[in-house]
Amino acid sequence: MANPNKVVGQATITVDGERWPTDGQSTLDIGGVTRNSVIGDYDAGSFNETPRPAQLNCSLLVKEGRSLAQIRAIDNATVSFKTDTGHTYVIRNSYVSEAATLTSNDGKAAVVMMGPPAEELL
Repeated sequence: MANPNKVVGQATITVDGERWPTDGQSTLDIGGVTRNSVIGDYDAGSFNETPRPAQLNCSLLVKEGRSLAQIRAIDNATVSFKTDTGHTYVIRNSYVSEAATLTSNDGKAAVVMMGPPAEELL
């Protein structure tokens, strides 16, 4: 049985079934609906909603055979973000929204992927 006190410490990212080696600092915004305040003359409790895409930010460890041009061209991919606490989120029809930026002194490429709101797999 899992310890209920454990918090997320690691995440595994896969893109179309291929595990990506990352630096362990990935972030996931699952997207969904953003509520925006709408203030009236005598009413401060109103809001409207706008859709927000899911966004995954990660630093990919660039190893031999890794093509940044192929990463930049990713479109209509299935991205999985699985944590060490058992939570899994999937972004379908995902795409790379910003060109991968390679840093030569640490061998990492910053990659930003976006898509429809993520689905949590239970």
